[in-house]
Amino acid sequence: MIMSLSGIVLFAASAYDLFGAKQLLLPLTVTMLIIGVIAAFMGPALIAFPFREERRKRAAKNSLVLSVFFILFGWGCVFLHLPGARVEIIFGVLILCFFYGTLTFKNKFEKWRKYTRSSRDAFFLCLFDFLGIGCLLLGLLFRIQNWPLSQLMTVIGLVVMAIGTFSWNQKFKKEVVFRKETEDKLKESLEEIETQHRHLEEKQKEIIDSITYARRIQKSLLPTESYIRKTMQRLNKNMKN
Repeated sequence: MIMSLSGIVLFAASAYDLFGAKQLLLPLTVTMLIIGVIAAFMGPALIAFPFREERRKRAAKNSLVLSVFFILFGWGCVFLHLPGARVEIIFGVLILCFFYGTLTFKNKFEKWRKYTRSSRDAFFLCLFDFLGIGCLLLGLLFRIQNWPLSQLMTVIGLVVMAIGTFSWNQKFKKEVVFRKETEDKLKESLEEIETQHRHLEEKQKEIIDSITYARRIQKSLLPTESYIRKTMQRLNKNMKN
């Protein structure tokens, strides 16, 4: 909430200087304006960060629907030449960039860090996507509104998105190679375990066969219990006589 309120104050001050006083340099004023807007819309999104994943996704989906509604409504007002039409477009794009974009960054990071060995890599890759798409959308908005620095922001957004896309490809190529190597090693280990298991079974069978053979020899050489009993009875009988 402090971030949102600070952003609103900074936005109001920079907007007043941009459209009224004009005491600061234009790049500085525009930078302050952008920072104020980012803080004002990212603050509520950061509040939703501790929410459960399902709740965050639902909040992101609702914000996406709301932003698309504002943008379409604003374009409709432009075609109908209604006053204040571009305000809805600006508001919709800002929600899309900094509220929906922030929640999408969080959701995407939570998803992809499970599939990468480094949470830091997943964080920076998701951050590149967030910054690139945000700069691109802001550049298009600035171009529509005929505001300064629109071309620079569009170029920065495209460059950051290109770097992010290339980094994603390189990262997942490495992950695929790593998983393939791990799978091959696991397969070799399983084959080795199966081979050892077969050897143990063969050894066990040999031992059991040896014990069975020895038992047979023992039975063939030693007298039976009934023979011993009869012999003892005969000896006892002889001794009595």
